[in-house]
Order: sequence, then C-alpha cells, then structure tokens
Amino acid sequence: MKLFYKTLIILGIAIIGLFLAYNNSYLEEYPSYVEDSQNEAKNESNNVPEGESNIKKQIKVDLGLQKMYLFENGQIVREFPISSGKLETPTPTGNFRVIHKQDMLYSKIADCWLAFWVGFTMDGKYGFHETPICEGERIGENKMGMPDSLGCIRLKLEDAEEFYTWAEIETPVEIY
Repeated sequence: MKLFYKTLIILGIAIIGLFLAYNNSYLEEYPSYVEDSQNEAKNESNNVPEGESNIKKQIKVDLGLQKMYLFENGQIVREFPISSGKLETPTPTGNFRVIHKQDMLYSKIADCWLAFWVGFTMDGKYGFHETPICEGERIGENKMGMPDSLGCIRLKLEDAEEFYTWAEIETPVEIY
C-alpha cells in the first residue's frame, strides 16, 4: 500500500512539473491576456532599476484620480482618463516596464478582444488596452474614469492607439 501512495505522489509531482513547464513556455512563445480575479502584484523581475538617469519616457498611473500621465524628459506631455481594476479585481501597483505590445489580443478569461495591448507584467496578466470587444460589442465605454476592469487599465477608443504608438518597449511604468 505504501508503494501505491509513493507512486501517486511521484506521478502528481511529474504532472505538476509538466503543467508548469508547458504554461511557462506558452506564455513566452504566445503572450496572452489571462486576467483573473487573483490580482497579486508579483513584480520582482520587472522592476525599474534604481538610479536610472537617462529615462526619456515614463508612464504614471494615478488610480485614485483614474488618470494616466505620459512624461518625456520629466515633463507631462499627455494625460488620459482611464478605467482600472474593480475593488475585487484591483490593478497591481508598483514600478513596472512595458514588456509586450500587440495591436489585437484575445482575453481567454473575459472572452473578449483587446485592441492596442501594451503589457507591463511578466506573467502577461496586466496591461493597457482599449475598451474590450465582447461578442462584437464594446463594453465599459460608459465606465471610463471609474474602476471597472478585471485589473488592466482601459483607455478610450480615441486615446488607445495614440498611447500604443507612443509607448516603447522598456518604457518605465509607475502605478500608484
């Protein structure tokens, strides 16, 4: 009987290992929006290095005001209203970097398309994007300026493409 339980434990560990290996390679090869209600900011590997002095562009998001600010050479060049995560699905706070951009991305969790995706977490769960397109219709346009997302930062239609074009890979992001 002990051999049976030991075999089950070994098989379980092997299955978990295969699952984790598959998921990690999938995220690297095919970044996908996988937002969920377990919004923990695990940002150790995407922090902006301290003392970086030659930052030309920077993105700052004020969750209290529901505003995003774009900086160039320390000066605000643009301000956008946003819609961040709801209370039960908050937007992670901290210092990040833009790590992935895609003009159209599919969200498995929300079953929606997200235009002008600008991802800022290593796990692929959080990013900036236009209001979602679900079953052929846009949702959340009337909620701009208030928390309404599953943790991402939504932008108005007319602002999302401008932001997508402006933001560069490695641009620092501060969310507070």
